[in-house]
Amino acid sequence: MKMRPSLKIYFIVMMLITGVTTISIMSLVSINSFFEGIDFAMADAMRSQANKHPVRDGHPIRVNNFTIATQWVDLPAPIRDNLNQADLEDNELLKLINGTPLLSKPESGFFAMRVNQHGNVRYISSMFTPERPMFSNDFRPPPPQKPRIDSDERMSTENDRPTTPPTHEAPQFDYIIVIGLIAIILFSLVPYLILRKVTTPVEKLMLWANKLDKENLAQPIPDFHYSELNSLATMMKVSLKSVQEALAREQRFLGYASHELRTPIAVARSNSELLRKMIEKNIAVDKQEQVINRIERACLTMTDLTETLLWLNRKLDKSIPIKPVSLGALTQQLLEDLAYLQTDKTVLSLKEVDQNSYPLPEPLCRIIITNLLRNAIQHTQQGFVTIKQSKTTIVISNKNIQEGINGDQAEHSELGFGLGLKLTERLVKQYGWSYSNIATDTGHNVVINFCCLTK
Repeated sequence: MKMRPSLKIYFIVMMLITGVTTISIMSLVSINSFFEGIDFAMADAMRSQANKHPVRDGHPIRVNNFTIATQWVDLPAPIRDNLNQADLEDNELLKLINGTPLLSKPESGFFAMRVNQHGNVRYISSMFTPERPMFSNDFRPPPPQKPRIDSDERMSTENDRPTTPPTHEAPQFDYIIVIGLIAIILFSLVPYLILRKVTTPVEKLMLWANKLDKENLAQPIPDFHYSELNSLATMMKVSLKSVQEALAREQRFLGYASHELRTPIAVARSNSELLRKMIEKNIAVDKQEQVINRIERACLTMTDLTETLLWLNRKLDKSIPIKPVSLGALTQQLLEDLAYLQTDKTVLSLKEVDQNSYPLPEPLCRIIITNLLRNAIQHTQQGFVTIKQSKTTIVISNKNIQEGINGDQAEHSELGFGLGLKLTERLVKQYGWSYSNIATDTGHNVVINFCCLTK
């Protein structure tokens, strides 16, 4: 199974690589500085000791761990055997270390320098071996003038002197290795603790996002400690809210469309059946054309309704066209289309209409008047529906005379004012038209005025 990339693992690995690399480089720099410091101290000590004491040819002297002579041949034999005189440069340290000082104490070391001060040349050396450790406490001042003795005899005498037994000390670089290992451990723990502190609110954000739905969108966003995570949570909530709003718009569109298209579909269906019967019975062509005109008008109405509902729900850039509309003619036509809802005990009465035209969005007026008429007819099981139109005002009232049916019962019936009136109220509010719906003991009295066009 292929392992998926993880930010946690990537972060820890990169921090470890960075930490180990940094610690290794700094350790090497520390070790190098340590050796350079020792060399500098050794060279400075040799230069300061070289001309402090009088020395003659063939008579080297020892001061602390240094041997001072005027000739190379007067230096101890181990120095001459391990170092090459040709490699000497004036006032520069020449050395040889045997062993690996990083892991353990060196086995031996040999140091030499040719000090040239105003033409006065001195050779000075120092060394340490297992038998002769460095900085042994055997300082001897320059010897008094004695009869000249041979150099080889003097060196043999020095070699016969008892030496200090070798000491077993801890490796001098162990502390550097220990410090490096401690630093690496810290570089491993610190990123882990930091990552744990960071990932805890991230995991909290993940759990919150997984549980985010329509029900808890209204709840405040929890605090995720970091501003970036809070901003991300806000973006997620805004995105989900926009998706929910889009879904709600689509659901409203489907509800409005199914509600508003019932009338034109019923008109088209009933007139199609009527046209078939008229064709079978060879009814006059002009009568058939009237039926065809009603079908065409129903189809155009469905087109206008669909475009209007799309505009209303999706806020399309395309605006509803304004054109002269005769509210009286439109109301009369819609009453004819809704005649299929009328029962035998319902009387429809259209009074006080005129044929004047006014600049209005015809599809929106059609939706509003259709909904008001449909609801008035549906809520009048037995009684009267009266429609009055004057200029831009339409008054629709219904009165039930059947016992047990009144406005309040009708409002809570299955048909109800429901979705159609919600759409009507939304359109009226959006265009700033005057609208009132007053319940009476026997029905409703609705007044709408299209004159206050604000959009």
